[in-house]
Amino acid sequence: MRRLERSRRPRHPRIVHLGLGAFARAHLAEYTEDAGGWGIVGVAPRRRDVVEALDPQGGAYTLIERAERDALRVIECVCDVLHAPSEHDWVLSAIADADIVTLTVTEKAYTDDSPVIALLREALALRETPLTVLSLDNLPRNGEVLERLVGGGGHRFPCSMVDRVVPSTTPEDLAVVARELGAEDRGAVVAEPFRQWVIEDFDGPRPDWDALFVESSAPHEALKLRLLNGTHSLLAYAGLALGHVTVADAWADEDLRAVADRLATDDLIPTLPEVPGLDVDDYRATLDARWSNPRIGHRLEQIALDGQQKLPARFGGLRGRWVALAIAAWLEHEPGGDVSMFEPDAVERVGEWRQRIAADGLRAALRSEL
Repeated sequence: MRRLERSRRPRHPRIVHLGLGAFARAHLAEYTEDAGGWGIVGVAPRRRDVVEALDPQGGAYTLIERAERDALRVIECVCDVLHAPSEHDWVLSAIADADIVTLTVTEKAYTDDSPVIALLREALALRETPLTVLSLDNLPRNGEVLERLVGGGGHRFPCSMVDRVVPSTTPEDLAVVARELGAEDRGAVVAEPFRQWVIEDFDGPRPDWDALFVESSAPHEALKLRLLNGTHSLLAYAGLALGHVTVADAWADEDLRAVADRLATDDLIPTLPEVPGLDVDDYRATLDARWSNPRIGHRLEQIALDGQQKLPARFGGLRGRWVALAIAAWLEHEPGGDVSMFEPDAVERVGEWRQRIAADGLRAALRSEL
């Protein structure tokens, strides 16, 4: 079977994206495809997988939007894919010519000794004119964190908040593309229909992205980190312990769903700032519909990765007993986890939960509190 190929000439590459994994291809790239005109140079910071998948296809790939039925579209705004370790100078040259650098490199890459941060520092130091550096990673005040790590240098670092569930692509998904398009696509990605992008407004050139530009993304960021990501963590760790595989499986468990509701109403919502133009009850109804979609297949194991980096952003500063349960469930999954970054009151409650789970089992411990 022939490989998928692009149907038009590449766009002018004005964005360099570090970390062209599945999420970026299902989020940033679709927004950029819709905006028109702008091309993306994708950079693989470590592994060559995405280069080997997309390079023979000219950067083109299929996005499968999965609701009751699949909707397929070919994304063609990625015009080149580079491997940073073996094409270092080409990456520097691409950033030298770019208007925007974007990143999806996961929370654990935001450290002083991260190769991605080192690469970005080097590239920005070579620039003669300022550009916009935009993180799409899921950590509080991501632009501010990034600016502290690489140094300002006159460049712009707006904060942003992104949301879309992008499960891992399976061989069955690739078979769907081959059947529907009559072509082999090794770079296909799957996403739920919902997508969201909130960006702090900034000067400088940018595509006509259909994003929400705001003065501060902090309220939207807090809402998502607490209610979506925080609940995801609870569902992942407790759900895995109870034998569930996907978010939809865990959400269908009456005990887990009841605990997730208590986590939201008792521990999380009271900590939220007002989010202009958004009703929290409506937001929770949207989450319910998204998590009930059995066709997404969002695996709990995927959500459970890197808990040490994720949980402080989701539960840092909180003391509630349901937050403590989520942390306790994480420790059941990762017994060596460091709880020193959480509030002492929460850590004490974590110990109580762990004792009860050890004595009675997780489900009995949950039911005794509901």
